[in-house]
Amino acid sequence: MKKHQSVYLNTIFLLLVFGFTVANILRPQRARSEAENRPLETRPAVSWQPLISGSFAKAYESYLSDQFILRDEWITLRTGIERAALKQEINDVYFAKDSYLIEKHSGVFREECAGQNVTRIGAFFNNLTETYGAEHLTCMVVPNAVDILRDHLPAFADPYDEEDYLSRIRDAVPEGVWFDASSVLRKSHEEDASKQLYYRTDHHWTTGAAFDVFAAWAAEKGIGQTDESRYQKEVVTDSFEGTISSKLGIRGREDSIERWDPVTPFDYYLIYNQSDDIRNTMYQKSFLDTKDQYAYFYGGNHGLIETVMPDSSTGRRLLIVKDSYAHCFAPFACAFFDEVDLVDPRYYNASIKELISTHSYTDILFLFNAAGCAGETALARLLT
Repeated sequence: MKKHQSVYLNTIFLLLVFGFTVANILRPQRARSEAENRPLETRPAVSWQPLISGSFAKAYESYLSDQFILRDEWITLRTGIERAALKQEINDVYFAKDSYLIEKHSGVFREECAGQNVTRIGAFFNNLTETYGAEHLTCMVVPNAVDILRDHLPAFADPYDEEDYLSRIRDAVPEGVWFDASSVLRKSHEEDASKQLYYRTDHHWTTGAAFDVFAAWAAEKGIGQTDESRYQKEVVTDSFEGTISSKLGIRGREDSIERWDPVTPFDYYLIYNQSDDIRNTMYQKSFLDTKDQYAYFYGGNHGLIETVMPDSSTGRRLLIVKDSYAHCFAPFACAFFDEVDLVDPRYYNASIKELISTHSYTDILFLFNAAGCAGETALARLLT
């Protein structure tokens, strides 16, 4: 009897292994995970050099992880099991107070790319200082939730790499160029701990946090004064579940996304990617019906978006070299400039140096989140 049971179990095990292997081979590859809002690794091509160097094995492992059949369901199951074991950190995410899911960004600030980007950012601003002067240049690297919401983290958490990395960037840029977004956000959190500065399920900061930093930056640079009374706030969705919850396969922790409109409106239009794609709003409602609701701002990531205020006469034109943290920040700037352009090095394949030299910008702002800044290889384009 025991022998027969053993045969049955071994047969079932082999059928499962063989079945999953065949299913993974035959299943069409997915180019992108809509849940996690990121591209997925596809099957690497076989060649001698990657095989010899070992890079093929690493790439194939990433491919299997991303393309494994029922991947999303396995992630949800794994998270449930680990949470049942009372784990407070899963897949580099802390289960923090007040239902926050906070990424720890383990090791990203010590990787080679992080150091290279410090050098690149320093060179970028040193090259511009003579032309623009420090008063018209800003390096703004926004800290992530793990740095600002330390009082929400588990007792064993260690978020201190991030502040050290921000200090390295500050020291690399010319005097007067660095803007200390950390101090602004810490002050906001200390004055009102109930104010939500980051989404509970996503890596982005909120519109309210972006406004606090914008107002402080505009005052420091002599751009203008503003306060919350000048805006009408509208909750555009209260069902936002961001990329961190998707990373863990968690549902049911929903956030709200706010839009802040100036009480005194102004006319503007947007030109996308120097094409005939011209729009009259920064906000794309269609994305509120998708998983990527944060793409409500500007319709997500694009190489170049030019925002023109035809009736404005400030004499100032701003270029923001950015990641998606700029998407809820930039609308505030439009009331203070004749033009606000957004260039994303991750998607803009032309020369950023040429873009700057051929446009009459008066101000340049570099705006990235800290973890994104450390790990983004596309920042090499700052110098091309």
